[in-house]
Amino acid sequence: MNWRYLLGAALMILGGAVAAAMVALATVVITNFVEWDNSRDALGTVAAVTVPPALFGLALIALGRWTYGDWQDAAPVRQASSLTVRLAGFLIAVGLGAMLLFLLATGLAPDDQNAAIVLGLGTSIGVVLVMFGLRMKPRGRRYLDD
Repeated sequence: MNWRYLLGAALMILGGAVAAAMVALATVVITNFVEWDNSRDALGTVAAVTVPPALFGLALIALGRWTYGDWQDAAPVRQASSLTVRLAGFLIAVGLGAMLLFLLATGLAPDDQNAAIVLGLGTSIGVVLVMFGLRMKPRGRRYLDD
């Protein structure tokens, strides 16, 4: 048993779980508890609570990938990492994009400009994560290849 592979895989799984949990938590809180009257303060609070742990999860994923090693030869790890990044990006893009569309459909007031900019930027970051995940995916190899 190679302990480096085991430790690297455990760190990547833990980091992915933390990052996905924070994205899910932010989505649930925003969709269920944020009201339009206090949306600016509420979105700032949700971001302050969920972004640092999500960044810590991404750092754990990077540390686990570095610990695991075999950057060019480990297709299953690249495939799983690619899937995790694409899924997180998709959830971010869909969640924040839907909120942006809802904001635009209800009418954009001068007070809502900052929220629209933040939602548009977050949606763009989600799309970039999906594209980055697609670039990570190994070409011409299946998930269970060695």
